Amino acid sequence: MIAASLLMMSGVASAQQSKSDETLEFRPHWNVGVQGGAAYTIGETSDFGKLISPATALNVQWQFHHAFGLRLGLGGWQGKGAVVFPEEHIYPFRFGQLNADVLMDLTSLIGGFDHKRLCSAYVFAGVGAAYGFDNKDAASYQSYLENYWEQGFFVPGRLGLGVDFRLSDVVTLGLEGNTNFYSDKFNSKLEKTSPLYWQFNLLAGLKFNLGKNTRPSKAYA
Repeated sequence: MIAASLLMMSGVASAQQSKSDETLEFRPHWNVGVQGGAAYTIGETSDFGKLISPATALNVQWQFHHAFGLRLGLGGWQGKGAVVFPEEHIYPFRFGQLNADVLMDLTSLIGGFDHKRLCSAYVFAGVGAAYGFDNKDAASYQSYLENYWEQGFFVPGRLGLGVDFRLSDVVTLGLEGNTNFYSDKFNSKLEKTSPLYWQFNLLAGLKFNLGKNTRPSKAYA
């Protein structure tokens, strides 16, 4: 985040000529995106599929440098936990989450800016603010759940990677995998072996550029 902020403030977002057309250079721009997919919340169950939940996200991104961007998003939907006393039970709950991420386009960082590039890989790191609610199914197991909550507030860290496929100058198809790590209270439990609780997301979505990502190159002129 510090590195990305310094890049933004120092103005290095300026002149990076396109590999496809040297008469054009990178232009800072906004984009918006929607994502949907599945989330897997780690829990004590022998059946992987029982802890898979729906997931979605709406994002707004400021691409201030050909290789770096800042993204704000609203995501979440459902998480799940499991208890195995005296037998296995799954309890779903709802949550919504605001995210702030710093993205690094590895392909552009290594290979330079190319406004016609068909495929780009990126990584990101960030933080979130999550609000959990509708945890009523867990109420039946309060004797086993030391951290049961009816409503809860959580501050997770985030890491992820993804691949973007250019469909046109405006539309990009993206695949992203990320993980959010919360306090272990997120699933209403008290975990003695680890202070963190993990949820993994696999998302697909579309991203739409608001304006062009190129302009006439001053260096070429």
